Amino acid sequence: MKTLNYFLISISLLVGALSVNAAHYYLDAERGDDAAKGTSPSQAWKTLDKLNALELQAGDFVFLRTGSVFEGQLKPKGSGTFAAPIILTAYGKGPKPRIDGQGAVRATVFLKNLSHWVVRGIEITNTGAEPKANRLGVYLLADNAGVVKNITLSNLFIHDVNGVISKDEGGGSGILWEVISKKTPTRFEGLLIEDCHILRCDRDGIKGRKQPWDDLSYLSTNVVVRGNLLEHIGGDGIVPIGTDGALIEFNRIYEARDRFDPSTKEVSQYAGPSVGIWPWSSTNTLIRFNEVWGYRGTFDGQGYDSDFNCDGSTFEYNLSANNAGGFFLICNWAKHQDSGQSIGNSNTTIRHNISLNDHIRAFVINGPVSDVLIEKNIIYNTIEPKFQLLVDTPWGRFAESVKVRDNLFYTTGEAHVYQGTWGGGGMGLWKYKGPLNSETISMQNNAYSNAHEHSETGMQTLAPEQTLGSLIKELEKARNSNADFREMLRFLRGSKYWEQIESVL
Repeated sequence: MKTLNYFLISISLLVGALSVNAAHYYLDAERGDDAAKGTSPSQAWKTLDKLNALELQAGDFVFLRTGSVFEGQLKPKGSGTFAAPIILTAYGKGPKPRIDGQGAVRATVFLKNLSHWVVRGIEITNTGAEPKANRLGVYLLADNAGVVKNITLSNLFIHDVNGVISKDEGGGSGILWEVISKKTPTRFEGLLIEDCHILRCDRDGIKGRKQPWDDLSYLSTNVVVRGNLLEHIGGDGIVPIGTDGALIEFNRIYEARDRFDPSTKEVSQYAGPSVGIWPWSSTNTLIRFNEVWGYRGTFDGQGYDSDFNCDGSTFEYNLSANNAGGFFLICNWAKHQDSGQSIGNSNTTIRHNISLNDHIRAFVINGPVSDVLIEKNIIYNTIEPKFQLLVDTPWGRFAESVKVRDNLFYTTGEAHVYQGTWGGGGMGLWKYKGPLNSETISMQNNAYSNAHEHSETGMQTLAPEQTLGSLIKELEKARNSNADFREMLRFLRGSKYWEQIESVL
């Protein structure tokens, strides 16, 4: 204990010493003057250009005056250290200081190859006269730089970033982190995005990018996306790409793809498929305690997706509700796996989640996924007269190995389980092809209220009158489950739609 106390005291002294030597810089867009010293509120600078020209040092603080509106791009220089990060935040009382890219820059806030940074309590926007591909709010770039460490984005309000809604044309994002490793193996080590509000950003909310995407030998680590609110996003919500062990938790996504009409074939194909939360080119991702409500369109339109070039993705204690494309997509493109470019999709676990009145379908299995476990989830659907509970579909080939067990499937309409084929229309719809292949998809000990022409080993029948609350109790008690939904319900009490949830408990 003495050794530990001595270590903590030494660290405190070190941090204190570094803080003494740190500089404080102030910016005031209304009363500032770039000819001033910039080191006190009364001597504040006026523009971001003055700050961008400065080489910041470890432990420096940059303060933006509340209520100020700064036009242009923040592109600082200099890195901090673990003990003394560089911190950008607000000072004074009032609304968050605003940085407005005005659509004239690709990204309003651009951190390139910078380590040990904290950006906190700022409003960010980037709206041009017309949508433009690859327009961003915040852009974190690690470009052939080795290890970029410890970036924190906290309590940011990022809104009205008008990229394009087309994924193929380049889209756009509220927050994008990107790793380029074409010459030097490069990754982020320590990336925290928490308590941010992302509003009306096209195409995506919070997303990663990796070049080359098929090299998983040097993945970003300690990536956490936590406690964020995403509303009216044009495409995908939260997409960790190029990560190992990413944690995505306590996020809320509401009303995505609601500012254009994805129901027509032409618009749907132009925009491309979108899902609430999904990993790609990543390993050991944990996605828990999130809610996704109200995705429009069925291409793909699910709340969650376990995508290809991934291994070990786990989804637990998540809520999916009122999503036009349903609850869950599990997919693997055989073409890339067969060529050796992708590791496929293996070892996905989907457990202790709730689908509440999602539309059309619950689970879509698309392609040769392997070692998928779907267990102890609750599907509660009282809105669809015919509900595609589980559809196995080809993406080059059908599923290779899936276990579906001990789930509660409560539907007032007919619950259909089958092998499907493309339904046409370019909107992600699947039609009946034939019965499931029981050698590749094992279903056992699941409970149904209204199964249509389906039987399985240990199949059980649910009582005709159920609430979501009664199903939770049955899952926890009657199925020897280690599920504990109390923490999930505590999280959901903060939902915009808590009254709807409470009405069926």
